[in-house]
Amino acid sequence: MAIDHRKGIACAGNWTVDLVKVIDGYPRENGLAEIVEEAMGGGGSAHNVILSLARFDTALDLYAVGLLGDDPNGDFLRAQCSQFPNINTSQLRRTKVERTSYTHVYSVKGTAQRTFFHHRGTNRLFGPDDVTLDDLPVALFHLGYPLLLDAMDQPDSEYKTVGARFLRDVQERGIKTSIDLVSLDCDLYRTIVRPALKYTNFVIINDFEAEKVSGVTLRSGSKILLENLNEAANAMFQYGVKDLVVIHFAEGAYLVTRDRSEIMQPSLELPDDFIAGSTGAGDSFCAGMLYGIHQGWRYDKTLRFAVCAGGMNLSDVTTTGGIRPWAEIFGMEDRFPYRKNVV
Repeated sequence: MAIDHRKGIACAGNWTVDLVKVIDGYPRENGLAEIVEEAMGGGGSAHNVILSLARFDTALDLYAVGLLGDDPNGDFLRAQCSQFPNINTSQLRRTKVERTSYTHVYSVKGTAQRTFFHHRGTNRLFGPDDVTLDDLPVALFHLGYPLLLDAMDQPDSEYKTVGARFLRDVQERGIKTSIDLVSLDCDLYRTIVRPALKYTNFVIINDFEAEKVSGVTLRSGSKILLENLNEAANAMFQYGVKDLVVIHFAEGAYLVTRDRSEIMQPSLELPDDFIAGSTGAGDSFCAGMLYGIHQGWRYDKTLRFAVCAGGMNLSDVTTTGGIRPWAEIFGMEDRFPYRKNVV
C-alpha cells in the first residue's frame, strides 16, 4: 500500500569509507592470509542504502543525511553521491572536528564471511541538530545504525535515548520511519534499540540483531530456528513497532505485519563463482524493502525483491557496485532458483 502523498526517502546515519580486502581465508592468530583482491568504496548504512536505492531507480527522490569530516574520505563519499542526480546532499554536512569514519573490511573469497575493523569518526558526532527535518519532503526516513551513533545513543530522561526522541520528531511530521542495526556483539541492544522501536514503523534487521533485541534464540549452531522467528517479531511489536518487522538471514527472510500476517521467503541459490563478497548485502536487502514499501508494492513482491537485491549485491566486493536497476534485479529470479529447504 502507498504511504501517502509524500514522495522520496531520506537515508541518515552512518557514512563510512570501506577499505575492502578479499582474502583466501582467515588466519589463526600470528598466522598469514593472502590478499587476493582489494577495493575502496563507500560504506555504512546511510551510504549503502541510498546508493542501492539510486541504482534501483534514477527517478526516485533521495536525501543523504549525515556528517562527514573535512578530509579526502569525506570528499570521496560526497563524490559517490554526486554520480546520481536524484540524490540531494544538502544535509550531508561537514565538520573539521573529527575525521570521516572508515572501516577495514576483510572478506573471504567465495563465502559470505567477513570481518570489520571500524573507526567511528564523525558518525559518533551525528545527532538531531545535524538534521533539518522541515527541509525533508519525504515519505520515509531511514536511520542506521543505532549502537554506532554515539550522539543519538545518549540517554534521554523522557524517551530513554536521544535517537528515540528524534524518531518521534520525525513521525510527528507525518514521515514513516525505519531502522536497521549493526551486528555488534554487546549488551546495549535492549537499552539503546528497544526505546527506538516505539517510534519505528519498519524494522529491517538480520537474525543476529533480532535475537539481541528480542532475547529470543534464533540459531542453534548453523541452523536457523524458523519456529522462533514469530516469537522474536512479536517481541518487537510489543516494544512498539508500528507496521512491519522483517528478519533476514542467509537462508531467506521472514516478514510479519502488525496484524500478524506472515511471509517466509527463501534466498536464491547462488553458485560460488557468482559471489565476490558479502559486504553491504544486508543494506541492499534493506534498500529493497524500502523501495517496495515506497512504491506501494504488495509485501510478498517487496520481500522477493529485497532477497534478489541482497543476492545481486554479492556479485561485487564493494557495498553497492553489484546493484542494477530494479527490473534487472527481479531478473535474478530467472537466473537462479530459490532455496527449497527453508520453509
